[in-house]
Amino acid sequence: MNKNLSVFLNVVLLISVAVLYYLHFSSINKTSGATSSANDSIAASKPIVMSPKEIKASKIVFVNLDVLSDKYEYLKDVSKSVQAEQRTYENQYQTSGQQLQADYEVFQEKANKGLLSENQINAEQEKFAKRKEDLDQIQRKSEALGEKVQSITEEAHKNLSDYIKEYNKSGNYNYVLAYSEGPLSPVLMANDSLDITNEILDGLNAQYKAKKKK
Repeated sequence: MNKNLSVFLNVVLLISVAVLYYLHFSSINKTSGATSSANDSIAASKPIVMSPKEIKASKIVFVNLDVLSDKYEYLKDVSKSVQAEQRTYENQYQTSGQQLQADYEVFQEKANKGLLSENQINAEQEKFAKRKEDLDQIQRKSEALGEKVQSITEEAHKNLSDYIKEYNKSGNYNYVLAYSEGPLSPVLMANDSLDITNEILDGLNAQYKAKKKK
């Protein structure tokens, strides 16, 4: 880079000297011609830069995800279902767990007092192991709800994306942004005039109601 710059400066210096020499020994008209020629030579040495592409104004709208979460009937229904399952598992686990602990304490007390035979102890231990496995199964079902919620989220996102693609065939928008009032939203401000949430919401709910009837 420095070597190229040095060569460039030397060329400019030689051109300048030549111009001064020519100005000194030539007439004013010839001098003007030489100056113009020198300027043309310098201009010709500049790199060619293409003109920026002209971009038309983009059509941008947004969908409020907070509103969809509250009013999209599909999400409301599946959320109720998941919450009901979660409560059922929690109640089962708590009730069964408490009863298991109480029964095991009674068993230990009898065993310590010598009130149970070895066969009875073995039989009771097998029963407690089975009850503990049932309890663990309830916990696994409860934990599996997380995967169900993830699947529901992906399904809702697909429904939204597919509907917007159809919706945009006549809208011809360049961008449809996802807006949320949460702190992690990439959109910090949105003009209400660009909000198409209600239109999208009405369409999604209409599709879901039609699907439920089937």
